[in-house]
Amino acid sequence: MSSTRLRTARLRFALLAFLTALGLALGLGAATAGAAGSGTATASAPAAAPPAGKPAFQLPFACGTKWRLDTWGHNPALDIVKEGNPGSDGLPVYASAPGTVSAAYWDDGSGNTLQISHGNGWFTAYYHLQEAPTAYVTVGSQVTGATQIGRVGKSGGANNWAHLHYEQRYLASGTFTDETHRRPVHFGGAEYSGAERTWASVTSGNCAQPQTAPYQPWNCPNGSVCFFSETGGRGTVCKTDRNVPASTCGLRKSFFNNGHPQAGVDHAYVSFTEGGTSCLHHGWADGRGDFAAGGRTIRSVTWGGECP
Repeated sequence: MSSTRLRTARLRFALLAFLTALGLALGLGAATAGAAGSGTATASAPAAAPPAGKPAFQLPFACGTKWRLDTWGHNPALDIVKEGNPGSDGLPVYASAPGTVSAAYWDDGSGNTLQISHGNGWFTAYYHLQEAPTAYVTVGSQVTGATQIGRVGKSGGANNWAHLHYEQRYLASGTFTDETHRRPVHFGGAEYSGAERTWASVTSGNCAQPQTAPYQPWNCPNGSVCFFSETGGRGTVCKTDRNVPASTCGLRKSFFNNGHPQAGVDHAYVSFTEGGTSCLHHGWADGRGDFAAGGRTIRSVTWGGECP
């Protein structure tokens, strides 16, 4: 994707946001302002079904999160950012469906790039990832929708705009595809395709399995305390927003309440099967709570007031 096209996409995004706000101020709908002012059609109910044999692809993001999809000038590919485009940089990217990593490479245009083969000739491609394409997976890695494959970034020709350029491709034979093999994108069985189209808020249905995640605040919902089972804050995430008298969640790292104060549940007391207790609180700006090194098993979690 050329830097000129990316600059054009970013200008369109800014213009669409401005015209949407102006339309709202005039009592017009956001979709009307976007379509009339920018030439971008805002779609809300895609209906076209995927072809027979196509995998049941889902948005490559955490279950329940909301995203903005744009075809801009490279339909049927998509540029994807967080709903409203705030803070997309660094958000985790997951595989769209089970498959095998077939290519991981750097390209001056697409930056840190991954391709995944999903069988029956179907592939997905992920551009502009933040870290090296082998930071989370390598060629030959088996992945599912629960597998983090990277993070949203702005590598290569992304022109300092953090977003995921995403494609679904079809090639009956072979392990490597290119942009000539692109096909209309489907998520959850609905088609997101068409020249110059926008879907302002699409919810990820990538919910089949618990998703592994790095130790970052966006992985812990507001009002919850989250415990990560492996070193570095990876592995199974155990979450609770209430008192839990017993748990088998092994602990390495944790997040509390995503850094947001919440009356009555600003602190969580944690006791361990191996003995001892600790207290998590939102006091740090990012809501982080580190326990002592080494895995321990949580015996109970009690929500309360101030930590002693």
